[in-house]
Amino acid sequence: MNGSRIMNKLSMFCILGLAIILIDAPPIRAQATPKVPAYSRAPADSASPPSSTNTYAAPASAPAPGQAPDDVIKKLSDLVHAGKYADAQQSVTALLMFYPDDQRLVKAKALLDKAMASSKPEDLGASANPPADSPASATPNGTVEPLSGMDKVDYEALKELVRQAQQTTDLAQQTQLLKQFMEQSGPFLQKHPNNLMMWELRAASAMGLNAPLAGYESGQKLLALGAADNNDPNVQHLLAQLKNSGWLDEKKAELKEQQKQFAWLLGTWNVNWVWWWGEVNARDREQFVATDSGIEGYLIGADGVRNAEPDFRVSILDSGEVKWEVFDPPADCGQFYVFRHVRGNALPKVTIGRRADPGSYFATGTHHFGWFPYSTETGSQPFYPSGWQPVVSSAFDKYKHSITLAVAPQNADTSPNKFFDKNPVRLTFSKVGGAADDQTPPQ
Repeated sequence: MNGSRIMNKLSMFCILGLAIILIDAPPIRAQATPKVPAYSRAPADSASPPSSTNTYAAPASAPAPGQAPDDVIKKLSDLVHAGKYADAQQSVTALLMFYPDDQRLVKAKALLDKAMASSKPEDLGASANPPADSPASATPNGTVEPLSGMDKVDYEALKELVRQAQQTTDLAQQTQLLKQFMEQSGPFLQKHPNNLMMWELRAASAMGLNAPLAGYESGQKLLALGAADNNDPNVQHLLAQLKNSGWLDEKKAELKEQQKQFAWLLGTWNVNWVWWWGEVNARDREQFVATDSGIEGYLIGADGVRNAEPDFRVSILDSGEVKWEVFDPPADCGQFYVFRHVRGNALPKVTIGRRADPGSYFATGTHHFGWFPYSTETGSQPFYPSGWQPVVSSAFDKYKHSITLAVAPQNADTSPNKFFDKNPVRLTFSKVGGAADDQTPPQ
């Protein structure tokens, strides 16, 4: 019997031993402190509840602390029986990240490594370590390129950072560890761009750090490496989370990255207004919410009901600048807060407020406005400009606790109005509380 046949037999004995370990060996009841089985931005025993969109978890709960779930072991066994040894080797390596105390996985990895190292590609159907210039080096099925020397040390050090982040219950420390991993894994992946495991960990870390563009990049790399066809349940779970977060779509990922810069804007704000006579008056509240197109503001009346349509719109330009727009209704339809002025023969007519909220509707014919002794109903005639209009100016304080917008009042005709140009209406927004609250659909 020649050396090749001896190696082939040794490989088969290793695989048979692996199958016996996976099928027959009962879970070992570890006495060590239970390991966090998955990456999560907010651990279960943390003060903050875990986020359903920021979790990279192994499916199902383990039968004992530190042990992989039975269904995961069965899937690994199925890979072995199907002859997908490269996939099995990749999966057991990933699982050991989450369940390092599971002796079934430890023994399985040792047998798989031994079998793969002693067999040729034609013996097992796919090599774990294809040549670098081979088409298979793109790791379409999760195969792993060999590492040695400091590259191997770097690889283990990066995995250790993620393991520490999984195990800590301190959110600040977890964030710091994940940032360190993201920073150090970049140069490693420049040298080893086809390392599937590292892209998985980078995608999961990006979700924990709420870094959409980094998550998008990792997701695209995973797809290019064939992760969509990978049988590892952890990989499939991770891709599903990236998909549900919108991070597999470049435009959505860019939008979410931009919205992060303006998270301070989200929530409910009190609003005051002042026109040229200098009297400060309260206006209905405004609620800013994130949407698929940017950020929108909805007016909330004194009755607590939020408008169905937005009256402010915030877009983030490619330059990073913020573009504010206000919606001016063509006629007084009742929902929107209006600032209108009509020149009259004797006295001007002024309407301020909205019909749907009589408590803030200043056009009764008796309201005193400084120089103008009376405000008069301007009627339902068309007003200009109308539709979405850019605000005259916008500013916010350095602590982002207040916003000042200057908007042009509407007029009954389209002729130039120098008075309006010099005297826009100034709206001042001050935050209600400090949280980005009430992210609910409009009523």
